[in-house]
Amino acid sequence: MTQRSGCIQPGRPHHVFVGLLLLTVAVTMFLGSGIPAQAQSPLHPMEFSPEQVLEFAHHLFSEQEYFRAIGEYQRFLFLYPDNPQAQNAALRIVQCYFRGKRWHQALEAVNAFLRGYPQSSLHWEARFLKARTLGELGRGEEARKEYGAIIEDQPGSPLVAEAWYLIGLSYAKEGRWLEADQALSQVGSEELFYARAKKVQQIVAEESEAKRKDPSLAGFLAAFLPGAGHLYSDRPRDAAIAFVFTGAFAWATYEAFNQDHEGLGVGLAVVTAAFYGGNIYSAVNVAHKYNDREERRQQERLAPYGKISFDQPRAPSVSLSLKFSF
Repeated sequence: MTQRSGCIQPGRPHHVFVGLLLLTVAVTMFLGSGIPAQAQSPLHPMEFSPEQVLEFAHHLFSEQEYFRAIGEYQRFLFLYPDNPQAQNAALRIVQCYFRGKRWHQALEAVNAFLRGYPQSSLHWEARFLKARTLGELGRGEEARKEYGAIIEDQPGSPLVAEAWYLIGLSYAKEGRWLEADQALSQVGSEELFYARAKKVQQIVAEESEAKRKDPSLAGFLAAFLPGAGHLYSDRPRDAAIAFVFTGAFAWATYEAFNQDHEGLGVGLAVVTAAFYGGNIYSAVNVAHKYNDREERRQQERLAPYGKISFDQPRAPSVSLSLKFSF
């Protein structure tokens, strides 16, 4: 036996280890390829049917969570834009903004609806919502044009009586009593809004007789006789103060000059002029305040008659309109 044949080669155990490692990796990859994808990932994407998404949106709406409901209606429109209920969901978004008193967003949403669904069966209900939104924004003339379009194009619709009612109410809020009375008279006795229209007409008749104060006349009266402008605006106490103080300083000024106290007379004349000018300015101001107070009182009387629920009962033919029954 030679020395070469009896020696131990150091590289052989290393090669054996590398081979076993490669074999293990190959077997692992082979077995892993046969595991289904569902078994490899325990997480599954959550999926909801269109009905479930819409039902949840309705639930949020019923709980008055209007802005969360908007997000769910938008999710529905994004996932199911061709669903038959898409236009109803789009119109409900308008109603959410309206109930949430986000008038500008409501107007944008209803305009988007009218552009996106020009042939929708809910077209006139959307126009009605637009009119109400314009009214809330203080754009009465534009609102009345929308109501007028409904009256002209949908003569047999129960929305017509409500449109006439809201036209009359908008005129009343602007103090245009004659136009208000004429519009309210168009609501028939068989209509749902007849009782309301008659009550508003009664307010209109009473308020049309209420007197307003002319600020210019108040100023003229105050210039002619200090205190007279305040008395005209039903402020007798202020009238007395203006008359007494202005008159007293005017008399003191006269006496100072009459007794040759020119320096004192000049000083008193300045004070008298200040009281006299302030009397005129105050008279004009209190006349404006009187009118503002009367206007607030009128608005407070009319306010309860402008609160119309979307869920208010209507004729069966339009029960879908603002109740949004799906």
